[in-house]
Amino acid sequence: MTMKKVAILTHDIRGGAFTSLGTALARGFQESGVNCEFVVLKATQAEKEQYPELDIISLNAQRTAFSLIPTIRYLKNSKPDVIFPMPWYFNVMAIWARYLSGIDSKIIIGEHNIISLETSIEHKDKLHLQSLPTLMRYTYPYGDGLIAVSQDTIADLVETIKVPPRIPMRVIFNPIDLERVQQLAKKPTDHPWFLDSETPTIVTVARLAKQKQLDVLLRAFARIVKILPARLLILGEGPLRSQLESLCHELQIEDCVAMPGYDRNPYRYMSACDVFVLASAWEGCPIALQEAMACGAAVVVNDAPGGSKDLIEYGKHGMMVAGGDSEALATGILQILSNPSLKQHYQTQARKRARDFHYIKIAQQYLDFSTAGLVRQEVLCR
Repeated sequence: MTMKKVAILTHDIRGGAFTSLGTALARGFQESGVNCEFVVLKATQAEKEQYPELDIISLNAQRTAFSLIPTIRYLKNSKPDVIFPMPWYFNVMAIWARYLSGIDSKIIIGEHNIISLETSIEHKDKLHLQSLPTLMRYTYPYGDGLIAVSQDTIADLVETIKVPPRIPMRVIFNPIDLERVQQLAKKPTDHPWFLDSETPTIVTVARLAKQKQLDVLLRAFARIVKILPARLLILGEGPLRSQLESLCHELQIEDCVAMPGYDRNPYRYMSACDVFVLASAWEGCPIALQEAMACGAAVVVNDAPGGSKDLIEYGKHGMMVAGGDSEALATGILQILSNPSLKQHYQTQARKRARDFHYIKIAQQYLDFSTAGLVRQEVLCR
């Protein structure tokens, strides 16, 4: 079966992981010759104008919970061959909307995190999310295929959600726009730390939340500065800011740690840093890590559930250390900071690996998987 039109269904185009992921994927579909509609809850004309090459459709819904009827209306009007919803709540919404609309569009579920850890750790205090695994368990079996961003993500879905093996599943990494990232990485930084090449700077880009385990990174950094002068730049915002600032004060490292918040162009810091670190307790497929590798950063990650270890191929394209261990993390970072040849090796390997994440390659993998699944279903229905 030949696909004429596909749709991506997600939050918005205001920024963040799913904006980066969705727009890169949409661009890849378009450049592969497949018409793609990028469907979001709400988008202003000004926001649409930031992506003139994309066909952006606004459902004019304030929240996902209120988007069922607009999604049904969209499906009846547009009739895409395949829908790629993301993340989980759009998977659920797309399946319900298809059922109620009577349209036979195929739905390829997109899963981008490890749901059992998300609900039991990150969102354990949010009672309305505790029913999430049950909701997914009774909805996901109606999908036509499943694309996950790591093998651990698939294993977790099979175990937690009981996704039936009859549904085709495949691991496909997140797409990134290499050319855009590398172009933005050339922009100058006005941060004084990057004007002083004598003192190494460590960078991370992460939401200030439990999943990212920034407390472990801060404790590792406190060990590092006892041995070697260094600085730590944390780009991101989140609910744990005050706790992390208190921990900096407790560890007496506040003078060499900066947390300026979210930055629209973190790539200039990724390309200029001495080490990029992602100390997460778990991940789906961290786009920040992929982008840091595209910028040629020497990267250090935890051996933790999810896709970080897959992206660096278990140490081939970056250093992997024991998860949740501040001493091991400090040791790994120090090895790179004190060994220029090792740092250069990881920088070269990171750039090489990042080519595998190019949005054209990833979009083609999505299309190949979806086409194979549709052909297989047509054969079964004959």
